[in-house]
Amino acid sequence: MMLKYYKKRYEVITQGKYPANRKKIMLANLAHEMETTFNIPMQSNPGWEQENIEVFALYRQVSVSRR
Repeated sequence: MMLKYYKKRYEVITQGKYPANRKKIMLANLAHEMETTFNIPMQSNPGWEQENIEVFALYRQVSVSRR
């Protein structure tokens, strides 16, 4: 499943010894790819979030890690 691929990429990025600015770029790219692959809406959509709980949880985790 594609979600496993994105989870693994997230782990590699966050656990890797990359400079902070590079990690932010990599996480931004990951978030963008997830938006495209999973058709993540730009505005909050509780219905979509309920139907895609695992995808949304990882997307939120990626977003929080970018800070």
